[in-house]
Amino acid sequence: MTVSIELGPGAEDNGLASMLAELLRQNLEQNPHKLTDFYALRGKFAIVADDADVALTLRFAFGHLCVLNGIVGTPDVTIRATSDVVMALSNMPVGALGLPIPSRDEQRDVVRQVASAFRAGSFRVFGVLRHFGMFQRLTRVLSVNG
Repeated sequence: MTVSIELGPGAEDNGLASMLAELLRQNLEQNPHKLTDFYALRGKFAIVADDADVALTLRFAFGHLCVLNGIVGTPDVTIRATSDVVMALSNMPVGALGLPIPSRDEQRDVVRQVASAFRAGSFRVFGVLRHFGMFQRLTRVLSVNG
């Protein structure tokens, strides 16, 4: 099976969209065990980096990902955070359930950073209770430490 990740119209001008698309592409190439989760993802995630004033939509369908500029349609899950927290999510150590399981000091620092942002209200996730399984799959696919 091949991985299909493409940038939608205008997304190439969105630095966060380009960065996430490349990160996901490399992560799936280097970690083929993540393909099961990638192929199981169906739906839309919106990611908003408030400090950088950018937004993107990840639209997953049957092993295909289209990264779109801005929020397109109605997302199933929306993640709002600062750009550094969004990128920290890719360094989040996750276990089989998609939950943070830090085993080294630098991984604990990432978990602390994300937890601190969550407590401060600068990291929010909407729709996760309704689509928890989908969110777990995204965290496993996105994380370079799992």
